[in-house]
Amino acid sequence: MSNNFITNSAENATLKKRLEKLILASRELKFLVGFFYFSGWQEIYKKLQDNPEITLKILVGLQVDKYLSTIVEVGLQDDSLSQEEHFTQFIKSMGFAINNAEMDNEDFYNQIEFFIQLLDKGRLIIRKTLNPNHAKVYLFSYNTTLADTLDSKGQFITGSSNLTKAGLRSQEEFNVEIKDYGFETGEAYFDELWETAIPITEAENGTKIIIDFLQHKSQASLITPFEAYALILKTYLELQEAKKISDAITRLLDENGFEKYQYQLDAVNQALNVIETYNGVIIADVVGLGKSVIASLIANQMGKRGLILCPPGLIGSKKENSGWWEYWNKFKLYNWDIESSGNLEAVAESIQKNNLEYQIIIVDEAHKFRNQDTSAYEALMDICRGKQVILLSATPFNNSPADVFSLLKLFIVPGASGITIEADLEGRFNAYNYRFKRLSNILKYHKSDNPEKR
Repeated sequence: MSNNFITNSAENATLKKRLEKLILASRELKFLVGFFYFSGWQEIYKKLQDNPEITLKILVGLQVDKYLSTIVEVGLQDDSLSQEEHFTQFIKSMGFAINNAEMDNEDFYNQIEFFIQLLDKGRLIIRKTLNPNHAKVYLFSYNTTLADTLDSKGQFITGSSNLTKAGLRSQEEFNVEIKDYGFETGEAYFDELWETAIPITEAENGTKIIIDFLQHKSQASLITPFEAYALILKTYLELQEAKKISDAITRLLDENGFEKYQYQLDAVNQALNVIETYNGVIIADVVGLGKSVIASLIANQMGKRGLILCPPGLIGSKKENSGWWEYWNKFKLYNWDIESSGNLEAVAESIQKNNLEYQIIIVDEAHKFRNQDTSAYEALMDICRGKQVILLSATPFNNSPADVFSLLKLFIVPGASGITIEADLEGRFNAYNYRFKRLSNILKYHKSDNPEKR
């Protein structure tokens, strides 16, 4: 195969390697790409650091959005939008491209400062094409020495690769590198689009707004040790002060011979605040620390109608005052029902048929529902929908991070989560699962006799 073709395949050079070499030999880069993805920036930033004289013009042809937890390019044309509205759309797209699980890594945090420096010094200029543009063109204007030696202004690469990690090295693509003709034509095409493009970094306060976004509204936000300490202290105090257990609750402990363990009272306070904020809570103390007592105290404190779901062996006897019926009696949960979690389809049907308006659901041994692909989980999801949820489990993490995600989904909408910077909880846990699998393979094969597995 001709060396002009770059496919990222094992027997062929990657686009990343070609960009790295050409960046060092250039004085100016002009890239027309779908969008400016930081995963692509991570692949080339070291060579940009090694060439302190280089300037980079990036012309983005599309916006990005999220669809089913995946970042996708969109080419929407709206001639009625002002330049300010185009700029706002770019900032929104940049938020999708930066605040996602793929960018939550050490390399990103180490590189963001250099990106900000380029913006601040005017060496990185970004514009958005006036109309959607799907082209991918990488133009390299040679430095003076190389231009004189080759008697050429530069060269270019065009093809299928976007400025992403996948497009530069890990995904099969088809690009062609052209050295002997067409550079002036390609540059003229870029410059024509550039002249009519929407200013981004050159917009009024554009660079300042982007830098402020990166430093304060992205997952790369710069936080001092004192700020981190102050936030943790503030959060702790709010958890302690937000909800106070009534004296009647503590009297119940005394009357029924329960010790007043401070860790249990603290757990109740914190859980009440978490439920108020996120509509549910997972109580995951180890066996023997009184998860059932904590849940019963929460249920009594909230004063709402509820349903306790537990394995058949834990229901106990109302007559003999055992199992969950003992907690029901001692903590005066008279407005609560107790059902077996062994036949949730029947429970869900009964709730709907009898129009039982439960407001809170307690699920004991909740880890039994870590598998979303079961009829029992679907029934439990139906039971919990629209209600506050208290999940009890000593082992919420059994096989993978997906176990925890399954439990969170019982009270959190994955696409509108408030527990992470980005609302996409599913994307975050997909990344956790990917890393977990990689770590598991390392642990499994790091001593293997087969070098390909190590």
